[in-house]
Amino acid sequence: MEENAKKGLGIAAVILGGFSILCCTCLGFGMIPAIVGMIFSIICIVKGTGSGKTLGIVGIILNGIGILLGVYILFSLAMMIDWNNVMDPQIWEQLDQIDPNDQNQVRDWMQQFFRMDISYY
Repeated sequence: MEENAKKGLGIAAVILGGFSILCCTCLGFGMIPAIVGMIFSIICIVKGTGSGKTLGIVGIILNGIGILLGVYILFSLAMMIDWNNVMDPQIWEQLDQIDPNDQNQVRDWMQQFFRMDISYY
């Protein structure tokens, strides 16, 4: 029974690792299952034997890739933001003058916060 529990944790770690890799583009939210999966993987490696330990090693690799991709995505998103404009109170005061139904006004106001052109999105 104990070995089956470790094998189950190993399977969960591998699934969470794969899920975190697939979800890494979701603004870094894939890091949450990767961290949980990493904990499961460590438990499997430390306490497991045989296939449980093997699943733990595979889980460590997949969850590590998921964490690295999540950090990369968050860092990339942070680099796209023009942080000087985010802290400017005059820009936030302009928000009251924008018609929320006019897509062009909203896009032009939001463009101030990005270092890239978002007019195509």
